[in-house]
Amino acid sequence: TGRVPPPSRPPQPRSIMKLITVATGAVALGAALQGAAAAADAVHPFTPVEVTGAVAFLETFSGGDLGAWTPAADEKYAGVASVVKADGTEDDGLYVPEAARHYGVSAPLTAPFDPKDGLTLQYEATLQDGLECGGAYLKFLTADGDTPYDAAALNGDTPYTVMFGPDKCGGTNKVHVIFRHAAPDGTVEEKHLRAPPSVPFDRLPHLYTLVVKPDNTFEVKVDGETQSEGSLFDSFEPPFNPPEEIDDPEDSKPDDWVDSPKIDDPDAVKPDDWDEDAPMQIDDEDAVKPEGWLDDEPLEIEDPDAVKPDDWDDDEDGDWEAPVVPNPLCGKGPGCGEWVRPKKHNPDYKGKWYPPMIDNPEYKGPWAPRKIPNPKHYNDETPLANVGSVGAVAMEIWTMSKGLVVDNVLVAADDVAAKELQETQWRPKYEALKTVKDVKDAEEAKRAEEAVSPGRGFKGMVIDAVLGVASVAPGALGDKLNDFATLLENPDNTPTFYAFCVGVALVIALLFTAVADLFAGSGEAAEKTAAKKKEGKKAAKAKKTDETEPDDEPAEEDAEEDGADGADGEDEDEAPKTATKRRTKRG
Repeated sequence: TGRVPPPSRPPQPRSIMKLITVATGAVALGAALQGAAAAADAVHPFTPVEVTGAVAFLETFSGGDLGAWTPAADEKYAGVASVVKADGTEDDGLYVPEAARHYGVSAPLTAPFDPKDGLTLQYEATLQDGLECGGAYLKFLTADGDTPYDAAALNGDTPYTVMFGPDKCGGTNKVHVIFRHAAPDGTVEEKHLRAPPSVPFDRLPHLYTLVVKPDNTFEVKVDGETQSEGSLFDSFEPPFNPPEEIDDPEDSKPDDWVDSPKIDDPDAVKPDDWDEDAPMQIDDEDAVKPEGWLDDEPLEIEDPDAVKPDDWDDDEDGDWEAPVVPNPLCGKGPGCGEWVRPKKHNPDYKGKWYPPMIDNPEYKGPWAPRKIPNPKHYNDETPLANVGSVGAVAMEIWTMSKGLVVDNVLVAADDVAAKELQETQWRPKYEALKTVKDVKDAEEAKRAEEAVSPGRGFKGMVIDAVLGVASVAPGALGDKLNDFATLLENPDNTPTFYAFCVGVALVIALLFTAVADLFAGSGEAAEKTAAKKKEGKKAAKAKKTDETEPDDEPAEEDAEEDGADGADGEDEDEAPKTATKRRTKRG
């Protein structure tokens, strides 16, 4: 009954190996680009941290590892924080390597810190890949008496004394300052800063500082500059001290209370000559139709140059109609079609008449419910004494952005050490990286200007291609590609330029070869499948007629059999024609 062909082969192993080789080569090439750009990145060397001010906690991550920082045990915290050197510096920091993750990691203070005599919190945060949606704040966790802190038990419900730092997502763009304050009855309530500063969204290191003094005044600083300040008693919502009086929830506005200050004048009458139906605009009777106006010419005509396409089928596509184009005669004269008199403002138009407003003689003023003593009122003159001692510092965040680096985390009673860290650690780092950024910005502006000028040549085209990839590459990779483009432009790096071109050409050649092999394998598989279907048809026909068919029937016999099967009693002479028509339609 005909031979059954062997099953089609999967893509050849050598094709898969070539794809793997291409992928490996691409990764290696990308790593080489990042490495070449990173070589010029370290513009700020490590400076040992030394402060004279008293501190309760200071984490510089100078050990190069997490040290006392312990990850939470909850499986929800899939993000694994690490300690790395921030881009462009030799300073280590706590690093967020992946986007779309919860992170939970914390470190204890050597002893609980009571903020009743003053509180200063400070840390650096660098958003190396920006901040699309997520937190970059820290939680300063509340100590639980003499119970040792359990870092593995950290979760979103772990009590904190203060939550402080940047947060952005959707309409949220603020530097949080949130205290958890305990009322005399033990009720704990979050107190949010009413007017928090916004977050700077470049990729430079920024310094966030909160200083609360014993007199209950506070300052929120960003990069050493005061962005928000005031008193704890009038800058937080809800207030630390509830009001003495509140609205009576049982009180309601009387039915006869009149709170409309103005009413229509009941004695006013519409003037007799006031025509509410007069239109706002009327025809301009002084207008005259321009000389040469083409009344009988339409505004649009069928395109006289349009030709019905050769492949247009009226049965399938419908009647062909030429596209419509503007009438060229209308553009040569003052206008075409029916001339319509223009409009002008109606001098008699007054619109709808309304009576004038007068003072309401029954007006009593705006209504407000009466005040009653607030049963929850209390007066806490030392709110910092009731926010709890700080026992640990935690990064407990959800973020859609990677690349956050946190460094030089400080907890102290005053701002002496904070100012020292600002001037000896943050400022030199910030200024060095900002200088590099300014130079890069100037170079990019220069390249953009040169890109529109002639004479860039092959090297310029390659550099433009690298810059194009850099413009869409995420975060730090885009920066590194920009650096690499600058490296290629340097005449001293001509060997590097040619090595780069050879590497790219090799990757493209391998990729092309692997894809071609895959398509060749797919074509061979398709031919085998078609042969299998044909042999199956022959086998089925042989079974039906109980006749043995030769392996290779003439094509004409196949056509006659097909025609006979589909003719359904038609004349034998018509059967081959029917088969031919059906094949043509299928084709």
